[in-house]
Amino acid sequence: MILPYYALSTYLRQRYGCRVQKIPLDAGFSCPNRDGTISDEGCIFCNPSGSGSGLARAGISLTDQWHFWKERLERKYKTGLFWAYLQAFTNTYAPLPRIREVLDEISGLERLVGLGMGTRPDCCEPEKLDLIASFPSPEIWLELGM
Repeated sequence: MILPYYALSTYLRQRYGCRVQKIPLDAGFSCPNRDGTISDEGCIFCNPSGSGSGLARAGISLTDQWHFWKERLERKYKTGLFWAYLQAFTNTYAPLPRIREVLDEISGLERLVGLGMGTRPDCCEPEKLDLIASFPSPEIWLELGM
């Protein structure tokens, strides 16, 4: 079956020669539609946990989250390459040092070939984009909520 779009999974399989599995990481960020800056009710498309795992609220580090998911996904999908996916809430909605700390921790994860970050266009200041662009990975993608 021919899809009417070019799937990310297809692109990654062609580029790396095997399946690349996303690993959801929860860095504990918030959102201006949650913390009262704009609203405290959230967005209509985001569930109360920000579509994340909630592992950050449980005090689980990004490295430990990575290992938790990697072990399960390796067995399930028989893959050895992974994509760090910061999905929960707005992953550029923090001071620059906090974002740097998160990216530094993620950069050392084993078999990492990509970084995806969910965020909002109004939370993408140039200095944050420069920091993200310097991340040592072959793939860096921003997922912009509109």
